[in-house]
Amino acid sequence: MTTRATKRLTAVIVSVLIFVFCFTVRTAYAANDYLFNVRLGGYPIAFSLDVDGVIVDEVGFVQTEAGNATFANKLRRGDLIVSVDDEKIEDSGQIRDYLKNTDGEPVELGIVRNGEKLNVELIPFIDLNGTFELGISMRDKISGAGMTTFTRDNGFFAALGHKVIDSVAGDVPISGGEVFRCEIGGISKSKRGKPGELLAYVKGGKIGEVLANTDYGLFGIMVADSGAEIQTASVANVKPGKAYVYTTVSETPKMYEIEIIKASQQDKISEKGMVIRITDKELLELTGGITQGMSGSPILQDGKLVGAITHVFTADPTKGYGIYAQWMRKN
Repeated sequence: MTTRATKRLTAVIVSVLIFVFCFTVRTAYAANDYLFNVRLGGYPIAFSLDVDGVIVDEVGFVQTEAGNATFANKLRRGDLIVSVDDEKIEDSGQIRDYLKNTDGEPVELGIVRNGEKLNVELIPFIDLNGTFELGISMRDKISGAGMTTFTRDNGFFAALGHKVIDSVAGDVPISGGEVFRCEIGGISKSKRGKPGELLAYVKGGKIGEVLANTDYGLFGIMVADSGAEIQTASVANVKPGKAYVYTTVSETPKMYEIEIIKASQQDKISEKGMVIRITDKELLELTGGITQGMSGSPILQDGKLVGAITHVFTADPTKGYGIYAQWMRKN
């Protein structure tokens, strides 16, 4: 072989080795890009979210001297009132105070209905006590409970693994909220066609604040229980097979065996990355599978935090969806 040919062959070999080395480094980096130390959650919290506006819970009647009167032809259950006469509304008391000073003059409500902004003009009714009323029940809070997924030493927490959606108004904007310590007081077991529920109650005062309600979980700052330190895993590290869920269904968090049936190799932030099945006999006996209130329960595999439970399959409550810890960590 000539000297020139030898040099050419050497150059090719070096190029191939560089490519293989770079590919290996990039692959390893991608798999470990989201390794991150956190504190394991698995314990319940209660929350009260501040609605950016006021939810109409019911449209009822006002007893007037002329009989019962209603705005049922103009307002609907689930409407979100965001303004009165172009004045931004932040809570239900603000509407009541505004009506006191109307002197029977028309008011224009800015509402959001099914995502559409509408303006509705009303003349408040005068009830038998001489008070101006709209005849609606209103609410400016969304309350619930779920599981913490992880916390940080700086007080940051991630919980639920999905957005909190109001049962009446749907997806409404949130301006903040409060977090409370709570305990599990009972269990309504899941059955086929009817998901069960963990019955939680608040114990003690406020322990933190909600900063964001996103598609990938509830996030904020709180005085947290110091859970065990654990490393998060990237999507690339998660695989079908044996895993565990760490959750609270009685007094303290406990590890229960599950199976990851499907682990989608998502390359961008998304929900429902995993399909899981509860296999632990004790947990199945206690809850019947996944219940409401278990959202956010950490999923562990190979000693790492890989994600959290988010949804239950109504047709088969032993199965459900999970979100990857990588996506929750990014938020």
